[in-house]
Amino acid sequence: MIHAIRRSTARDFLLSLFFISASLGLNCAYAQWQPSSKVDLSEVPPLVLNNLAGTPVNINAFKGKVVLVNFWASWCEPCREEFVELIYLQEKYGPKGLKVLAVNLAEMKPRITQFLKGNGIAENALEIVQDRNSIIYKTWKARGIPTTFLLGKQGKIEGVWIGAIDNADTEEVTGKIELLLRK
Repeated sequence: MIHAIRRSTARDFLLSLFFISASLGLNCAYAQWQPSSKVDLSEVPPLVLNNLAGTPVNINAFKGKVVLVNFWASWCEPCREEFVELIYLQEKYGPKGLKVLAVNLAEMKPRITQFLKGNGIAENALEIVQDRNSIIYKTWKARGIPTTFLLGKQGKIEGVWIGAIDNADTEEVTGKIELLLRK
């Protein structure tokens, strides 16, 4: 009787583990641009933060460009992995009118520059701004990090990517960016 219970418990545990793994796999497979209503935003909130040089950067200065606003931190492993994908997008689409704005959460400049140097990333590879108190993060209603907002040329939120963009060279990622750049 005890062996039957142990086998049943073990089987139930393995089945639960399988379904949890499958569920996580499906969530990753269906990562995509979501509507701004997913985070309950109808318009772009204000964003004025200092970059690493101490110069204020205002989101309104990028009207007429397609903008990716990415919330990240150097201690966040998915953010660290995604960073090279964001640089790829900036390099590929920057000349066509894309601006990637990397909003760092609650870290001081030395920690950010340590991350950049440790990964062989130039300090100017992306426009990095500092949200030291996470006020902008809260105002934008980001749901965890990394979270990326896609803004069209008119400054309207066209999509939200919750989680890491793990392959920026996919149709799912680039298709919407290219469409907005053509408008």
